[in-house]
Amino acid sequence: MGRAIKQTFGSLEEELNHTESLLAKEREIERNLFLEKESKSGSIKSAELVDLRFLVGNTWRAEFQVILSNKSKLWLKPGVPVLLQNQNESIYGNVYQWKESKLIIQVRGDYDWESENYTISKWFPESTYDLYNEIIGKVRNETESESYKKLKWCLGYGTGDKPTPPKKTMELPPIERIFTIADYGIVFGPPGTGKTTLLMQAVKEIQSKKLSILTLCPTNFACDYIVELAIRNGIRVIRLGNSTKIKDEVLPYHLDHLIQTHPDQKQIQNWQTELKAIQKKINSWKRNFGKEEREERYQLRKEAKFLLQTIRESESNIRAKLLDASELIVSTFSGFGTEFKKGRKFDYVFVDEATQSVDPGCYMAIFSGEKTFFFGDPKQLAVNYNHPDLESVNSFLEKAIEEDSGERIIFLDKQFRMKPEILGFPNANYYENKVFTHPDLLFFNLPAFTEIFGTDSTLLWIDTAGSDSMEETEGEEPSFFNETEADLIKSFFEKGLPIESSVVISPYRGQVEKLTKKANGNFYTQTIDSFQGRESEIVILSLVRSNPDGEIGFLLNPKRLNVALTRAKSHLILVGDSSTLCGHKEFQDLYNYIEANGEIRSIYEFME
Repeated sequence: MGRAIKQTFGSLEEELNHTESLLAKEREIERNLFLEKESKSGSIKSAELVDLRFLVGNTWRAEFQVILSNKSKLWLKPGVPVLLQNQNESIYGNVYQWKESKLIIQVRGDYDWESENYTISKWFPESTYDLYNEIIGKVRNETESESYKKLKWCLGYGTGDKPTPPKKTMELPPIERIFTIADYGIVFGPPGTGKTTLLMQAVKEIQSKKLSILTLCPTNFACDYIVELAIRNGIRVIRLGNSTKIKDEVLPYHLDHLIQTHPDQKQIQNWQTELKAIQKKINSWKRNFGKEEREERYQLRKEAKFLLQTIRESESNIRAKLLDASELIVSTFSGFGTEFKKGRKFDYVFVDEATQSVDPGCYMAIFSGEKTFFFGDPKQLAVNYNHPDLESVNSFLEKAIEEDSGERIIFLDKQFRMKPEILGFPNANYYENKVFTHPDLLFFNLPAFTEIFGTDSTLLWIDTAGSDSMEETEGEEPSFFNETEADLIKSFFEKGLPIESSVVISPYRGQVEKLTKKANGNFYTQTIDSFQGRESEIVILSLVRSNPDGEIGFLLNPKRLNVALTRAKSHLILVGDSSTLCGHKEFQDLYNYIEANGEIRSIYEFME
């Protein structure tokens, strides 16, 4: 059933060694899969460097003149990691923007840029693994620290000296419990129970006490959402991370942007103009030049280096001022890497979407805060690893919950998202019926839904059994899809299902690609995994699998099913073949639940 196996270690040191070796395996498999797959994606064979611009900190933007193949156009999107190569250098960066023959790459770090011509290939974010190793190294070097002690307690080591929070705190409301736990805690929030709302409430309280706070998230989407909530709440927020991967609306709050628009920036801009002129002169020389030119170029490089140093020192002062004055800092784990290495500490560190956070990211959170809280749901999907050895490993959040006697676990039991009928099955199967629907929850009436489906039932299973529905695969990287289900779903939108309040989800990338083509921009579709943490009034779940052997693969993972069943607010429609799916107990139970609390309909009722 894809359930995690508990691993036991004699000490934290043993667990750190194990984590390090697993990450090394994952890095290797990711690199190999990447090289195998991306060798066919079409690299840019010739990119001529036409301009190099220093941006801020150690960030540069390199502009290239390129001739693009149709294959390379498919992957050129902002934020995509790339590798630039010539005979002497390998430079890592991210696509900033491209338009026809002009491509701008954002790069962190100082390189010689010796060549005029580069090849540019899509790459994978390898530097993230370097950061994970550095975090593990820091943990090993600080075995006498309070943070090391907390990490040991969190993972179930040295619990003899682990302090117990005051007993009376168990009865307090969640927000008050956050402020009575002295070291670390876990906010266990089932779907729709307002984990992020509670996080923002706590941020406001901490802000009013003039204490410092950092929120770390595993994804850019989650970070941007927290920043938007902070802006709405009038909190002075700063976003860290790779600016090529951040929403446009959030960019004005990014640290690089704030440095560039700071009043002290005027002098820096003069130095930058000077630097650009020197840089231009250095880059204008061709390969064949004599001893005098070489000496002059050497002097210019020296001058550029000195200017850069001066700019960086001034920026560093602005950076420190901005970070010290902020009321909330939000970042991905990798985005916080630079500050972590400098040893920046906070009164509070919150980890949002902790279920999907890698272990070293959670170590980072504990080592960066006096108090650390992990917000997540262990019954939802954890990090999606490629290596089979990592599929069965418990997430950090699951381990922390398992090793705690309950005093540090804040369970949120009121949900504000979905109708009780939608909640019923997940509640009984994954949450021991401990979650209840808030009595004041209001739902919209959706007349278009009733017109199309001939019912206003909250739960529908449209059964494709007995039709010509059949799963298929195609291409070099086969992922299942089902044309019959995709055509049926498309027909609902053609009949007027409201696009703005509906989403189609499926476990398989192949089905999402098939649906995206059929949608042609007329409805929105995503995989279950990537829609975790989101919601929609109407959710259609395309289950895809339809075969005579009753094979359903990773659909058997109860966490994936839980995520799929808890995204809808008003209506949940499942499209699937009961004869294939219901050979498995969990799906038979789900079918029975929908039969009792919703409606089972045959696909033939919807065929023209």
